[in-house]
Amino acid sequence: MANMLLATPVLSDAATLSASTYPASLPVGNLKRMPIGEVCRFIDPENAFIQIDLGTEKAVNLIALLGHNGSSRGYARVRAADVEADLLADPDYDSGNLPLRSHQSGYDETWASGVDDEQYGALDTNHFILHLDTAQNYRYWRIDMVDTEISYLDVGRLYMAKAFQPVTNMDYGVADGFIDPSTIARMVSGKNIANERPKYRFCELKLSFASEQEMYDIAFEIDRLRGTTRDVLFINDPSKKDTLQKRTIYGLMKGLAPIVNANFQLFEKSYRIEEIIE
Repeated sequence: MANMLLATPVLSDAATLSASTYPASLPVGNLKRMPIGEVCRFIDPENAFIQIDLGTEKAVNLIALLGHNGSSRGYARVRAADVEADLLADPDYDSGNLPLRSHQSGYDETWASGVDDEQYGALDTNHFILHLDTAQNYRYWRIDMVDTEISYLDVGRLYMAKAFQPVTNMDYGVADGFIDPSTIARMVSGKNIANERPKYRFCELKLSFASEQEMYDIAFEIDRLRGTTRDVLFINDPSKKDTLQKRTIYGLMKGLAPIVNANFQLFEKSYRIEEIIE
């Protein structure tokens, strides 16, 4: 079990992005936009890439491509370097090839022959999530994506972040569920008429044993910079690979609970995060 992650896209939203071929109507700039349905479309999914210039060397421990349509046979590779020319020739960091759907343990024929269902754990749209136990400090990053099973590759949101991972994990009692805004009306005859609306997820959690540094250097800044109107990414346990997508919520913080100095050198804070689905 690994401690939770809470991330913001502040680094990648401020970065300069370039990419392989995309239509003018679905540009790479959409990767910086909050609506996950407003995608960047890569016309050649077998040779797709995103290159990120953070401006200066920055610490990064989370790379995520959210809301993509990649197949179970797609894969991605993340590289980083201090010098742009070294991204391909001699990268300082290289993840190797990883499944484009991050809940999978593999993506090739050998992997597929060993699983009962290639689609197990898949969602309507999927995520690529790479969490690094040790943050990497580089200016230039490149994410290559290869998928031979689809006609084009859509990606909804890019996160390059130094995610908050508290030293002491969130409390037991985490609530993780769905909100269904659908309504049912009963007619005079007694027949039920359903007005179905899209469901979305929520998570409620509490940190009860945080340090002053965690609260005022990190949590305070997340509240200040994101508020209730800008997106965050929450992962309740990044080590649970087979259910990683189900443990991930891309959403908005609902209500900003205060930082509470509950005891000597112990601080508390609660969160409620509701999913963004469009």
